[in-house]
Amino acid sequence: MARMRRIQVVIDPELDDRLEREAAARGMSKSALVRTCVERSLEEEPYDNGLWRLAEELAPLFAHVEPADIDTELYGPIEADS
Repeated sequence: MARMRRIQVVIDPELDDRLEREAAARGMSKSALVRTCVERSLEEEPYDNGLWRLAEELAPLFAHVEPADIDTELYGPIEADS
């Protein structure tokens, strides 16, 4: 196993009590139980807030739009030196 890193996590007393009881019931340390739970949680699909799906659905609406020149949009057209 790779070298462990120490982190600090703040939880409420009730959750700490539940964690302690569950760790004891499983015959493991609280740290080991936390690592197990975090690992299991992170194995699932990454969190999706729906923005990628929304972008995919809106993409056809903007397929014909050319990207704007941000400098021209902000400052106006460049005038030739006279």
